[in-house]
Amino acid sequence: MTDGSSPAVPVTDDPFFPRLKALVIETTGMAFYADKDGELARILGERIEAAGVKGCARYLDLLKDADRGPAEMDALIAELTIGETYFFRHKEQFDALRGIVMEEVIGRNQALRRIRIWSAGCATGPEPYSLAIMLKREFGTRIAGWHISILATDINQKFLARAREGRYGEWALRAMPDSIRHDCFDKVGDQWAIKPEYKRLVTFQYHNLIKNRFPSIVDNLAGFDIIICRNVIIYFSRDTIRELIPNFYDSLAENGWLIMGHAEPDLELFRRFRGVNTGGAVLYQKAPPPSPAPPRPFPVVAAPPPRSPTAPRLRERSRPAAPPPPSPPAPVSFTAKADGLARMRELADRGQWDEAIKEGDRLLADNVLDARLHFYRGLVLEQSGAKDESEKALRRAIYLDRHMVLPHYHLGLFMLSRNEIKAAAKSFRNVLTLLENLDDDQPLGEGDDITVGQLRETVEMHLGLIGTS
Repeated sequence: MTDGSSPAVPVTDDPFFPRLKALVIETTGMAFYADKDGELARILGERIEAAGVKGCARYLDLLKDADRGPAEMDALIAELTIGETYFFRHKEQFDALRGIVMEEVIGRNQALRRIRIWSAGCATGPEPYSLAIMLKREFGTRIAGWHISILATDINQKFLARAREGRYGEWALRAMPDSIRHDCFDKVGDQWAIKPEYKRLVTFQYHNLIKNRFPSIVDNLAGFDIIICRNVIIYFSRDTIRELIPNFYDSLAENGWLIMGHAEPDLELFRRFRGVNTGGAVLYQKAPPPSPAPPRPFPVVAAPPPRSPTAPRLRERSRPAAPPPPSPPAPVSFTAKADGLARMRELADRGQWDEAIKEGDRLLADNVLDARLHFYRGLVLEQSGAKDESEKALRRAIYLDRHMVLPHYHLGLFMLSRNEIKAAAKSFRNVLTLLENLDDDQPLGEGDDITVGQLRETVEMHLGLIGTS
């Protein structure tokens, strides 16, 4: 334990301030604060005082504490991040979404009848809700009956709680025409609550772009038609951004679109994309892979040697012997099954849902009692829009292995998406029970680097939001 008993000094003069600053930037990726010691020190000073500790050393100990640290880090992140936003922010980008992106996506997905969108860094929710309003009001007749999924993520748990509540003051609606306000919101006291038909299109989820893996079918982060990440990477260092952009690329379906903030048009970082400049916005489309090399000329094959005089004529050939009976299929080896599962996940991460389902069905034919296969198949089915089949697969995974945590968690999310609150709460409580005696730092076996502590926090947040914690 470090010694925090020395008299209070300005935060920037505290000998442990550099260590505290390094931890904050490492955890959040916010290199924005690398040269803003004064602003960072002000925020840290307020949190140190609120936490009731003395000095940066004690505060460091608090952040690293297994029990109290995660909650305090969330509180600190809430102060470091900027949540001020409003509906239909950056009109030029929404115009480009309407006129270019959505037209291409709807045309491309006519056969699939599904659209997946990710709002990364959603703050308190106006951006994903704006997308839901635009889709339903302006494209509703063209995508009626389609499976529409808008996933909204943020690092700030308090923002996510406010976003799920879906209530906003006048300031957040200031750029919205009165007609949309009255059609899409209900007045509740001095706030406006978004109506359920728009709210149900959006799912909110915790995600740290720096710490959590993507693409990841386990985290529902794969195969997107559109990713919107506006005014988020401005906080990050260039090296961090260079690592993130390929992940966004890999998280898009073929020909999918990445929309960044208007202040982030560094084409060098997006060289794998096709840039589309609309005047008021820069869009990045995932370029199709290079065309394969032209086939080589067929090799010249020498003419067969003349037939031996002793060779039998065709009519004189005896009837070939019957082929031996087929051998029974060999059981699928552990290695073959692991390779198949890896391929299934790779296909899903690229958004090739139908191919991933076929791969899962092929594996299940010889491994019908494998809970993991049913679990991953359930995730893929959910993303492809086969809701009922997804639920059956998740329940099958739980039936086969009740101690496997993530099927319970995803079943909870599934029931929450259907507004079946009691069923969702039951699944989430099952998760907490299974995690009860596990260390926070322990990774979940099927969870793409998700730790026990991260999942526990997320589940507790969901229970708190639905009022059953």
